Amino acid sequence: MDLGLVGKVAVVTGGSSGIGLATARVLLGEGASVVICGRDPQRLEAAREQLASAGDVFAQRCDVLLEQDVQGLVDAVTSWRGSCDLLVNNAGQGRVSTFAATSDEAWREELELKFFSQIRTTRAFAPLLRKSASGSIVAVNSLLAYQPSLTWSARLPHAQVCRIS
Repeated sequence: MDLGLVGKVAVVTGGSSGIGLATARVLLGEGASVVICGRDPQRLEAAREQLASAGDVFAQRCDVLLEQDVQGLVDAVTSWRGSCDLLVNNAGQGRVSTFAATSDEAWREELELKFFSQIRTTRAFAPLLRKSASGSIVAVNSLLAYQPSLTWSARLPHAQVCRIS
C-alpha cells in the first residue's frame, strides 16, 4: 500500500501499545517519521525499541490530559523534525464494566479522557498541521460514543479522519 507518507512526520498518541503501536508500525512501514507518546516511560521506551528497526521513530512521555505535557510534545516534535503532517489521536484506556456498576465518577473520567485527549492535542498541533500541505488528523475513539451498551468495553475502536486547512 502507498499512502504517500514518505518524508512525512506523524504523531501517534497512545503509541506505546495496542492500536497506537500498530498504527505507528504501519506509518513507519509507509516511510513516515513517527513520534509516539504515552504516559508510562518504561512501556514507551519498550515500544520505541520495538519500532526502531522499522524506521525513524521518536518517543516522548506525555499525558494528553495535561496541557503542559501536550505543549512539551509539540515542542519536542518541532525540535526533532520541525513539522507535523499527521496527528493520530489515539490515547485512551480500556475499561470493562457494566452500565449499572459504573459510577458517575468513572463516567466523568471516561468523558474527560475520551474528549479532551482529542481536543487538547488537536488544538496544540493545529499550527503545525496548517503549515503542512497535507495536514490531517485521525481521531480514534470508542464506538460506544455512538452506541452505548449495558455491558461495554472502551476498547471498541472508531476512527474519523479529517483534513485541516
